[in-house]
Amino acid sequence: MTNPNTPPSRFVSGAVDLGAVKAQADQRAKAEEQAASGQAVATTAKVTMESFESDLVVRSTQAPVITLLGSARAESSEQLRADLEELAAVQENHPEGVQWLLRYVDVDATPEIAQAFRVQAIPTVIALAAGRPLTQFEGAQPREQLEQFVAAVVNAVEGKLAGLPTADSPSDTDAEEETEDDSYAVAREKLAGREDDPIDGLVLQGRKAEAFDQLIETIRASAGDERDAAKKHLLELFALFDTADEEVIVARTKMASALF
Repeated sequence: MTNPNTPPSRFVSGAVDLGAVKAQADQRAKAEEQAASGQAVATTAKVTMESFESDLVVRSTQAPVITLLGSARAESSEQLRADLEELAAVQENHPEGVQWLLRYVDVDATPEIAQAFRVQAIPTVIALAAGRPLTQFEGAQPREQLEQFVAAVVNAVEGKLAGLPTADSPSDTDAEEETEDDSYAVAREKLAGREDDPIDGLVLQGRKAEAFDQLIETIRASAGDERDAAKKHLLELFALFDTADEEVIVARTKMASALF
């Protein structure tokens, strides 16, 4: 059993690789479509066979998904579910918004999902990010340890995932009304004098998607200081544009894939 207080640093050996459920390109496409939908995401939900891919695989490209596989037959499972639901609900009034999602799998109703995760005991909690497991634990845990586990998961993926859509995200119509000049106004002001930088130069030419892709490729292909510098540069460029910008949403999802 993995210690729930240990910050997740690698994938759990033997756990299912959800990336194998669908090709990475397919996962990214669905994440991009849902992220741009402008619909708020339920903090807590029950997973079915029909919602398995969208609620676990796709959602975990946007935010960490803490998945409880349990049963109403087990008292410890029900207590764990109640505690996690309370922790998830607290986020709804958090100034930074929802940072993680809770998903419940009833192993009696959907044993296929439990089998896919190779669950050996009930309850089992598995944290997912970018379609893959980060860490897990089995059995009941005190409330304080649950809080530490959640905090460790959130900290481990900070800045690495695409982010959740919100109810007040601009609609497609609003986005169409924004002109290219308006969307680049802040970027041009902030990047003035940096035309000689190859990446910033692309942005100043109105080619931000190309700039994002070049930095993402550097993240994917490099390590150490070079990788960190590319990530920092990319996040700085994201900050120049609206979070609902379609090209930013696409690039954030690609970045999550590259980082993992």
